[in-house]
Amino acid sequence: MKWVLLLLPLFLLSSLTADEEIFVHVATEKNLRPLRLTPFCHLRSSFSAAYVKELEEVMRFDMNHNGKTEVVPKSSPIHNLEKQETAFTQFDMKSWRELDLDYVIRGGILNKDFIVLVLSTQTGEVQGVDNIPLTGNLQEDRRTIHQVSDAIYETLFNEKGIAQTHILYTIRRKVGSSSSDWITEIWEADYDGGNPKQITKERSLCVTPTYIPSTPGKLLYVSYKLGQPKMYLADLEKGVGERVSFLRGNQLMPVVSPKKNAMAFISDISGNPDLFLQDFSVEKGLLGKPRQVFSAPRATQGSPSFSPDGKKLAFVSNKDGTARIYTLDIPPAGAPIDSLTPKLISRKNGNNTSPAWSPDGTKIAYSATTRGTRQIWIYDLLSGEEKQVTEGPGHKENPTWAPNSQHLLFNSSTPSESELYLVHLDKSQAIKISNGPGEKRYPCWENHV
Repeated sequence: MKWVLLLLPLFLLSSLTADEEIFVHVATEKNLRPLRLTPFCHLRSSFSAAYVKELEEVMRFDMNHNGKTEVVPKSSPIHNLEKQETAFTQFDMKSWRELDLDYVIRGGILNKDFIVLVLSTQTGEVQGVDNIPLTGNLQEDRRTIHQVSDAIYETLFNEKGIAQTHILYTIRRKVGSSSSDWITEIWEADYDGGNPKQITKERSLCVTPTYIPSTPGKLLYVSYKLGQPKMYLADLEKGVGERVSFLRGNQLMPVVSPKKNAMAFISDISGNPDLFLQDFSVEKGLLGKPRQVFSAPRATQGSPSFSPDGKKLAFVSNKDGTARIYTLDIPPAGAPIDSLTPKLISRKNGNNTSPAWSPDGTKIAYSATTRGTRQIWIYDLLSGEEKQVTEGPGHKENPTWAPNSQHLLFNSSTPSESELYLVHLDKSQAIKISNGPGEKRYPCWENHV
Protein backbone atom coordinates (compact mmCIF):
# COMPACT_ATOMS: atom_id res chain seq x y z
CA MET A 1 0.00 0.00 0.00
CA LYS A 2 1.67 3.20 -1.17
CA TRP A 3 1.51 6.33 0.94
CA VAL A 4 1.66 9.83 -0.49
CA LEU A 5 1.47 13.35 0.87
CA LEU A 6 -2.12 14.41 0.35
CA LEU A 7 -3.60 17.83 -0.24
CA LEU A 8 -7.08 16.70 -1.25
CA PRO A 9 -9.48 19.28 -2.67
CA LEU A 10 -11.55 20.51 0.25
CA PHE A 11 -14.79 20.09 -1.66
CA LEU A 12 -14.17 16.39 -2.08
CA LEU A 13 -15.08 15.41 1.47
CA SER A 14 -16.11 18.67 3.09
CA SER A 15 -19.71 17.55 3.53
CA LEU A 16 -18.91 14.28 5.28
CA THR A 17 -20.51 13.97 8.70
CA ALA A 18 -19.20 12.10 11.71
CA ASP A 19 -20.89 9.14 13.36
CA GLU A 20 -20.46 8.11 16.97
CA GLU A 21 -17.25 8.98 18.75
CA ILE A 22 -14.48 6.37 18.86
CA PHE A 23 -12.05 6.35 21.73
CA VAL A 24 -10.32 4.08 24.20
CA HIS A 25 -8.83 5.20 27.47
CA VAL A 26 -5.46 3.62 28.14
CA ALA A 27 -3.39 4.62 31.14
CA THR A 28 -0.14 6.28 30.13
CA GLU A 29 2.39 3.53 29.56
CA LYS A 30 6.10 3.35 28.94
CA ASN A 31 7.15 4.43 25.43
CA LEU A 32 3.59 4.81 24.08
CA ARG A 33 2.87 7.80 21.84
CA PRO A 34 -0.52 9.56 22.29
CA LEU A 35 -2.73 9.32 19.21
CA ARG A 36 -6.22 10.59 18.46
CA LEU A 37 -8.49 8.47 16.25
CA THR A 38 -11.26 10.78 15.10
CA PRO A 39 -14.68 9.38 14.15
CA PHE A 40 -14.88 7.69 10.77
CA CYS A 41 -17.05 9.68 8.35
CA HIS A 42 -19.14 8.37 5.48
CA LEU A 43 -21.13 9.90 2.63
CA ARG A 44 -23.19 8.38 -0.17
CA SER A 45 -22.27 5.01 1.24
CA SER A 46 -24.34 1.84 1.17
CA PHE A 47 -22.68 0.74 4.41
CA SER A 48 -24.69 1.07 7.60
CA ALA A 49 -23.49 3.11 10.55
CA ALA A 50 -23.10 -0.13 12.50
CA TYR A 51 -20.85 -1.56 9.77
CA VAL A 52 -18.67 1.54 9.74
CA LYS A 53 -18.49 1.29 13.53
CA GLU A 54 -17.17 -2.27 13.21
CA LEU A 55 -14.35 -1.04 10.97
CA GLU A 56 -13.59 1.78 13.39
CA GLU A 57 -13.26 -0.75 16.18
CA VAL A 58 -10.74 -2.74 14.14
CA MET A 59 -8.48 0.27 13.61
CA ARG A 60 -8.92 1.35 17.21
CA PHE A 61 -7.70 -2.04 18.40
CA ASP A 62 -4.77 -1.95 15.98
CA MET A 63 -3.68 1.54 17.06
CA ASN A 64 -4.13 0.73 20.73
CA HIS A 65 -2.19 -2.54 20.65
CA ASN A 66 0.64 -1.99 18.18
CA GLY A 67 3.13 -1.36 20.98
CA LYS A 68 3.94 2.21 19.91
CA THR A 69 0.78 4.30 20.27
CA GLU A 70 -2.14 4.73 22.66
CA VAL A 71 -5.53 6.01 21.55
CA VAL A 72 -6.61 8.90 23.78
CA PRO A 73 -10.25 9.54 24.75
CA LYS A 74 -12.35 12.54 23.88
CA SER A 75 -12.00 15.60 26.08
CA SER A 76 -13.79 18.93 25.84
CA PRO A 77 -10.85 20.59 24.02
CA ILE A 78 -10.62 17.68 21.57
CA HIS A 79 -14.37 17.68 21.01
CA ASN A 80 -14.42 21.43 20.36
CA LEU A 81 -11.49 21.23 17.97
CA GLU A 82 -13.07 18.39 15.99
CA LYS A 83 -16.31 20.37 15.68
CA GLN A 84 -14.37 23.33 14.27
CA GLU A 85 -12.67 21.23 11.59
CA THR A 86 -15.63 20.84 9.26
CA ALA A 87 -13.60 19.74 6.22
CA PHE A 88 -12.12 16.25 6.11
CA THR A 89 -8.68 17.54 5.15
CA GLN A 90 -8.67 20.42 7.63
CA PHE A 91 -6.17 20.19 10.50
CA ASP A 92 -5.41 23.00 12.95
CA MET A 93 -1.76 22.04 13.45
CA LYS A 94 -1.10 24.42 16.34
CA SER A 95 -4.19 23.40 18.31
CA TRP A 96 -3.58 19.66 17.92
CA ARG A 97 0.02 20.12 19.04
CA GLU A 98 -1.11 22.04 22.13
CA LEU A 99 -3.26 19.04 23.14
CA ASP A 100 -0.07 16.98 23.64
CA LEU A 101 -0.93 14.54 20.87
CA ASP A 102 1.76 13.11 18.62
CA TYR A 103 -0.57 11.90 15.86
CA VAL A 104 -4.13 12.36 14.60
CA ILE A 105 -5.75 9.76 12.34
CA ARG A 106 -8.87 10.62 10.34
CA GLY A 107 -10.71 7.99 8.30
CA GLY A 108 -13.61 8.38 5.92
CA ILE A 109 -15.69 6.36 3.45
CA LEU A 110 -16.73 7.90 0.15
CA ASN A 111 -19.10 5.63 -1.76
CA LYS A 112 -17.26 2.29 -1.29
CA ASP A 113 -13.72 3.63 -0.92
CA PHE A 114 -11.85 4.14 2.33
CA ILE A 115 -9.69 7.25 2.76
CA VAL A 116 -7.33 7.89 5.65
CA LEU A 117 -5.17 10.86 6.67
CA VAL A 118 -2.45 10.88 9.33
CA LEU A 119 -1.21 14.11 10.90
CA SER A 120 2.11 14.25 12.72
CA THR A 121 1.83 17.18 15.11
CA GLN A 122 5.60 17.24 15.53
CA THR A 123 6.40 17.79 11.85
CA GLY A 124 3.08 19.24 10.66
CA GLU A 125 3.10 16.70 7.84
CA VAL A 126 -0.14 15.10 6.65
CA GLN A 127 0.16 11.75 4.90
CA GLY A 128 -2.53 9.49 3.63
CA VAL A 129 -3.93 7.21 1.01
CA ASP A 130 -7.26 7.14 -0.78
CA ASN A 131 -9.27 4.88 -3.09
CA ILE A 132 -8.93 1.84 -0.83
CA PRO A 133 -11.84 -0.35 -1.99
CA LEU A 134 -14.22 -1.88 0.54
CA THR A 135 -16.46 -4.81 -0.38
CA GLY A 136 -19.15 -4.85 2.29
CA ASN A 137 -17.87 -8.27 3.38
CA LEU A 138 -16.79 -7.82 6.99
CA GLN A 139 -14.15 -10.55 6.86
CA GLU A 140 -12.47 -8.95 3.84
CA ASP A 141 -12.89 -5.37 5.03
CA ARG A 142 -11.49 -6.13 8.49
CA ARG A 143 -8.32 -7.33 6.81
CA THR A 144 -8.24 -4.23 4.63
CA ILE A 145 -8.31 -2.09 7.77
CA HIS A 146 -5.52 -4.24 9.27
CA GLN A 147 -3.53 -3.58 6.10
CA VAL A 148 -4.09 0.16 6.44
CA SER A 149 -3.09 0.03 10.12
CA ASP A 150 0.16 -1.72 9.26
CA ALA A 151 0.83 0.82 6.50
CA ILE A 152 0.35 3.66 9.00
CA TYR A 153 2.60 1.92 11.53
CA GLU A 154 5.39 1.32 9.03
CA THR A 155 5.17 4.90 7.76
CA LEU A 156 5.41 6.35 11.27
CA PHE A 157 7.96 3.99 12.80
CA ASN A 158 9.83 2.46 9.85
CA GLU A 159 9.21 -1.13 10.92
CA LYS A 160 6.70 -3.85 10.17
CA GLY A 161 3.45 -4.00 12.12
CA ILE A 162 1.58 -7.06 13.36
CA ALA A 163 -2.00 -6.19 12.36
CA GLN A 164 -1.96 -8.49 9.32
CA THR A 165 -0.57 -11.51 11.15
CA HIS A 166 -2.58 -14.60 12.10
CA ILE A 167 -2.72 -17.07 14.96
CA LEU A 168 -3.42 -20.78 15.31
CA TYR A 169 -5.08 -22.27 18.37
CA THR A 170 -7.29 -25.15 19.44
CA ILE A 171 -10.89 -25.25 20.63
CA ARG A 172 -11.98 -28.08 22.89
CA ARG A 173 -15.70 -28.74 23.18
CA LYS A 174 -18.04 -31.42 24.45
CA VAL A 175 -20.02 -33.38 21.85
CA GLY A 176 -21.85 -35.94 23.99
CA SER A 177 -23.03 -36.83 27.46
CA SER A 178 -20.12 -39.10 28.37
CA SER A 179 -17.14 -37.70 30.25
CA SER A 180 -14.96 -38.79 27.31
CA ASP A 181 -17.06 -37.11 24.62
CA TRP A 182 -14.68 -34.24 23.88
CA ILE A 183 -13.09 -33.17 20.62
CA THR A 184 -10.37 -30.61 19.98
CA GLU A 185 -9.97 -28.99 16.57
CA ILE A 186 -7.50 -26.44 15.20
CA TRP A 187 -8.62 -22.94 14.26
CA GLU A 188 -6.98 -19.90 12.70
CA ALA A 189 -7.86 -16.23 13.25
CA ASP A 190 -6.53 -12.73 12.75
CA TYR A 191 -4.15 -11.65 15.50
CA ASP A 192 -6.98 -9.82 17.29
CA GLY A 193 -9.21 -12.91 17.33
CA GLY A 194 -11.34 -11.76 14.40
CA ASN A 195 -12.27 -13.88 11.38
CA PRO A 196 -12.00 -17.25 13.18
CA LYS A 197 -11.90 -20.23 10.81
CA GLN A 198 -11.90 -23.93 11.64
CA ILE A 199 -8.97 -25.74 10.01
CA THR A 200 -9.21 -29.41 11.03
CA LYS A 201 -12.42 -31.43 11.09
CA GLU A 202 -11.18 -34.74 12.46
CA ARG A 203 -13.59 -35.01 15.40
CA SER A 204 -10.62 -36.16 17.41
CA LEU A 205 -8.05 -34.50 19.65
CA CYS A 206 -5.80 -32.14 17.66
CA VAL A 207 -3.25 -30.20 19.74
CA THR A 208 -0.10 -28.02 19.65
CA PRO A 209 -0.52 -26.48 16.17
CA THR A 210 2.48 -24.60 14.83
CA TYR A 211 3.19 -22.69 11.64
CA ILE A 212 6.07 -23.64 9.38
CA PRO A 213 8.46 -20.64 9.59
CA SER A 214 8.18 -18.24 6.64
CA THR A 215 5.95 -20.71 4.79
CA PRO A 216 2.42 -19.34 4.42
CA GLY A 217 -0.35 -21.91 4.31
CA LYS A 218 1.31 -24.80 6.19
CA LEU A 219 1.06 -26.08 9.74
CA LEU A 220 2.22 -28.95 11.92
CA TYR A 221 0.12 -30.47 14.66
CA VAL A 222 -0.44 -33.59 16.75
CA SER A 223 -3.56 -35.72 16.39
CA TYR A 224 -4.87 -38.60 18.50
CA LYS A 225 -7.16 -39.93 15.77
CA LEU A 226 -5.18 -43.21 15.62
CA GLY A 227 -5.27 -43.58 19.39
CA GLN A 228 -1.67 -42.55 20.06
CA PRO A 229 -0.43 -39.01 19.42
CA LYS A 230 1.15 -38.70 15.95
CA MET A 231 2.54 -35.72 14.01
CA TYR A 232 0.84 -34.34 10.91
CA LEU A 233 1.59 -31.72 8.26
CA ALA A 234 -1.41 -29.95 6.73
CA ASP A 235 -2.41 -27.24 4.31
CA LEU A 236 -4.36 -24.44 5.98
CA GLU A 237 -6.91 -24.33 3.17
CA LYS A 238 -7.62 -28.06 3.08
CA GLY A 239 -7.12 -28.85 6.76
CA VAL A 240 -6.32 -32.51 6.04
CA GLY A 241 -3.15 -33.71 7.74
CA GLU A 242 -0.60 -36.18 6.39
CA ARG A 243 1.61 -38.10 8.80
CA VAL A 244 5.20 -36.95 8.79
CA SER A 245 6.64 -39.73 10.94
CA PHE A 246 5.94 -43.45 11.24
CA LEU A 247 7.89 -44.11 14.41
CA ARG A 248 6.22 -46.42 16.88
CA GLY A 249 4.99 -45.03 20.18
CA ASN A 250 4.05 -41.43 20.93
CA GLN A 251 5.27 -38.35 19.08
CA LEU A 252 4.50 -34.95 20.53
CA MET A 253 5.15 -31.20 20.31
CA PRO A 254 6.74 -30.88 16.85
CA VAL A 255 8.40 -27.59 15.89
CA VAL A 256 10.35 -26.65 12.76
CA SER A 257 13.61 -24.72 12.85
CA PRO A 258 13.50 -21.11 11.56
CA LYS A 259 15.95 -22.34 8.91
CA LYS A 260 13.30 -24.88 7.81
CA ASN A 261 15.90 -27.66 7.68
CA ALA A 262 15.13 -29.57 10.88
CA MET A 263 12.25 -30.54 13.13
CA ALA A 264 12.46 -31.12 16.88
CA PHE A 265 9.89 -33.26 18.68
CA ILE A 266 9.34 -35.49 21.69
CA SER A 267 9.23 -39.28 21.29
CA ASP A 268 9.16 -42.18 23.73
CA ILE A 269 10.58 -44.66 21.23
CA SER A 270 13.59 -45.18 23.51
CA GLY A 271 11.47 -45.64 26.64
CA ASN A 272 11.34 -42.16 28.16
CA PRO A 273 9.83 -39.11 26.46
CA ASP A 274 13.06 -37.67 25.03
CA LEU A 275 14.13 -34.87 22.73
CA PHE A 276 14.69 -35.81 19.08
CA LEU A 277 15.80 -33.96 15.97
CA GLN A 278 15.31 -34.91 12.33
CA ASP A 279 16.13 -33.31 8.99
CA PHE A 280 13.13 -31.67 7.37
CA SER A 281 11.99 -29.99 4.17
CA VAL A 282 8.69 -28.28 3.48
CA GLU A 283 8.28 -30.18 0.21
CA LYS A 284 9.21 -33.69 1.42
CA GLY A 285 8.59 -33.60 5.17
CA LEU A 286 10.96 -35.51 7.44
CA LEU A 287 14.18 -36.80 5.88
CA GLY A 288 16.55 -39.53 7.02
CA LYS A 289 16.38 -40.96 10.52
CA PRO A 290 15.59 -39.16 13.78
CA ARG A 291 18.42 -38.69 16.26
CA GLN A 292 18.15 -38.35 19.98
CA VAL A 293 19.69 -35.07 21.16
CA PHE A 294 18.90 -35.21 24.87
CA SER A 295 17.88 -37.84 27.39
CA ALA A 296 18.17 -38.23 31.14
CA PRO A 297 17.50 -41.30 33.32
CA ARG A 298 13.88 -41.56 34.46
CA ALA A 299 13.21 -38.02 33.20
CA THR A 300 10.60 -36.57 30.88
CA GLN A 301 11.49 -33.96 28.26
CA GLY A 302 9.01 -31.69 26.50
CA SER A 303 8.12 -28.52 24.59
CA PRO A 304 11.15 -27.88 22.34
CA SER A 305 11.64 -24.37 20.92
CA PHE A 306 14.36 -23.35 18.45
CA SER A 307 16.53 -20.26 18.77
CA PRO A 308 16.15 -17.91 15.77
CA ASP A 309 19.48 -19.06 14.29
CA GLY A 310 18.44 -22.71 14.61
CA LYS A 311 21.56 -23.60 16.62
CA LYS A 312 20.01 -24.03 20.07
CA LEU A 313 16.92 -25.54 21.64
CA ALA A 314 14.99 -24.53 24.73
CA PHE A 315 13.03 -27.37 26.30
CA VAL A 316 11.47 -28.69 29.50
CA SER A 317 13.00 -31.45 31.60
CA ASN A 318 12.35 -32.78 35.09
CA LYS A 319 15.77 -34.42 35.25
CA ASP A 320 16.56 -32.58 38.51
CA GLY A 321 13.16 -33.13 40.13
CA THR A 322 10.61 -30.48 39.17
CA ALA A 323 10.08 -29.48 35.55
CA ARG A 324 12.35 -26.59 34.55
CA ILE A 325 13.48 -24.81 31.38
CA TYR A 326 16.88 -25.62 29.86
CA THR A 327 18.75 -24.53 26.74
CA LEU A 328 21.04 -26.76 24.72
CA ASP A 329 23.48 -26.27 21.86
CA ILE A 330 22.33 -28.70 19.18
CA PRO A 331 25.08 -31.32 18.88
CA PRO A 332 26.40 -32.28 15.44
CA ALA A 333 25.13 -35.49 13.93
CA GLY A 334 26.89 -38.51 15.39
CA ALA A 335 28.13 -36.71 18.50
CA PRO A 336 27.64 -38.57 21.80
CA ILE A 337 24.89 -37.08 23.95
CA ASP A 338 25.96 -38.57 27.29
CA SER A 339 28.29 -35.65 28.01
CA LEU A 340 25.84 -32.89 27.05
CA THR A 341 25.10 -30.42 29.82
CA PRO A 342 22.07 -28.23 29.14
CA LYS A 343 21.92 -24.81 30.79
CA LEU A 344 19.25 -24.28 33.44
CA ILE A 345 17.52 -20.91 32.98
CA SER A 346 14.41 -21.08 35.21
CA ARG A 347 15.36 -21.12 38.89
CA LYS A 348 12.74 -19.05 40.71
CA ASN A 349 9.72 -21.33 40.31
CA GLY A 350 8.92 -24.98 39.76
CA ASN A 351 6.67 -26.80 37.33
CA ASN A 352 7.85 -24.81 34.29
CA THR A 353 6.35 -25.53 30.86
CA SER A 354 6.07 -24.36 27.24
CA PRO A 355 9.20 -22.28 26.57
CA ALA A 356 9.02 -19.98 23.55
CA TRP A 357 12.15 -18.32 22.12
CA SER A 358 11.54 -14.75 20.94
CA PRO A 359 12.17 -14.05 17.23
CA ASP A 360 14.88 -11.49 18.08
CA GLY A 361 16.72 -14.13 20.13
CA THR A 362 16.89 -12.11 23.36
CA LYS A 363 14.14 -13.68 25.49
CA ILE A 364 12.46 -16.97 26.34
CA ALA A 365 8.88 -16.88 27.60
CA TYR A 366 7.48 -19.76 29.62
CA SER A 367 4.80 -20.71 32.14
CA ALA A 368 5.63 -21.35 35.80
CA THR A 369 3.66 -22.10 38.95
CA THR A 370 3.89 -18.99 41.10
CA ARG A 371 2.26 -19.04 44.53
CA GLY A 372 -0.10 -21.77 43.37
CA THR A 373 -1.12 -20.23 40.03
CA ARG A 374 0.51 -20.66 36.64
CA GLN A 375 1.88 -17.33 35.36
CA ILE A 376 3.86 -16.20 32.31
CA TRP A 377 7.53 -15.45 32.92
CA ILE A 378 10.36 -14.25 30.69
CA TYR A 379 14.03 -15.14 30.89
CA ASP A 380 16.24 -12.35 29.52
CA LEU A 381 19.15 -14.00 27.71
CA LEU A 382 21.18 -10.77 27.78
CA SER A 383 20.94 -10.06 31.51
CA GLY A 384 20.21 -13.56 32.82
CA GLU A 385 17.22 -12.23 34.76
CA GLU A 386 13.82 -13.89 35.19
CA LYS A 387 10.85 -11.53 35.08
CA GLN A 388 7.23 -12.26 35.92
CA VAL A 389 4.91 -10.90 33.22
CA THR A 390 1.41 -11.81 34.43
CA GLU A 391 -0.34 -12.02 37.77
CA GLY A 392 -3.86 -12.61 39.04
CA PRO A 393 -6.22 -15.61 38.89
CA GLY A 394 -6.36 -18.12 36.07
CA HIS A 395 -3.65 -20.54 34.97
CA LYS A 396 -1.71 -18.88 32.14
CA GLU A 397 0.12 -21.19 29.77
CA ASN A 398 1.49 -21.70 26.26
CA PRO A 399 3.00 -18.27 25.51
CA THR A 400 3.78 -17.47 21.88
CA TRP A 401 5.61 -14.43 20.51
CA ALA A 402 4.56 -11.93 17.87
CA PRO A 403 7.09 -11.43 15.05
CA ASN A 404 8.18 -8.14 16.68
CA SER A 405 9.23 -9.88 19.94
CA GLN A 406 7.19 -7.33 21.94
CA HIS A 407 3.78 -9.00 22.16
CA LEU A 408 2.80 -12.30 23.74
CA LEU A 409 -0.30 -14.41 23.30
CA PHE A 410 -1.25 -17.10 25.82
CA ASN A 411 -4.24 -19.01 27.15
CA SER A 412 -5.64 -18.44 30.62
CA SER A 413 -7.80 -21.15 32.16
CA THR A 414 -10.25 -21.46 35.03
CA PRO A 415 -12.34 -24.55 35.92
CA SER A 416 -15.11 -23.26 33.63
CA GLU A 417 -13.30 -21.76 30.63
CA SER A 418 -10.04 -21.18 28.76
CA GLU A 419 -9.53 -18.07 26.62
CA LEU A 420 -6.74 -16.36 24.66
CA TYR A 421 -5.10 -13.15 25.88
CA LEU A 422 -2.82 -10.63 24.18
CA VAL A 423 -0.28 -8.53 26.07
CA HIS A 424 2.41 -6.04 25.10
CA LEU A 425 5.47 -6.02 27.33
CA ASP A 426 5.13 -2.26 27.95
CA LYS A 427 1.46 -2.43 28.92
CA SER A 428 -0.01 -3.33 32.27
CA GLN A 429 -3.08 -5.29 31.17
CA ALA A 430 -3.71 -8.27 28.94
CA ILE A 431 -6.65 -8.15 26.53
CA LYS A 432 -8.95 -11.11 25.91
CA ILE A 433 -9.20 -11.69 22.16
CA SER A 434 -11.19 -14.95 21.95
CA ASN A 435 -14.95 -15.39 22.11
CA GLY A 436 -17.55 -18.06 21.60
CA PRO A 437 -18.02 -21.57 23.00
CA GLY A 438 -15.25 -24.01 23.76
CA GLU A 439 -11.91 -23.96 25.57
CA LYS A 440 -9.19 -22.17 23.59
CA ARG A 441 -5.62 -23.35 24.09
CA TYR A 442 -2.23 -23.82 22.43
CA PRO A 443 -1.97 -20.49 20.59
CA CYS A 444 0.76 -20.10 17.98
CA TRP A 445 1.55 -16.73 16.39
CA GLU A 446 2.42 -16.57 12.73
CA ASN A 447 6.17 -16.02 12.63
CA HIS A 448 6.50 -13.83 9.57
CA VAL A 449 5.06 -10.50 8.43
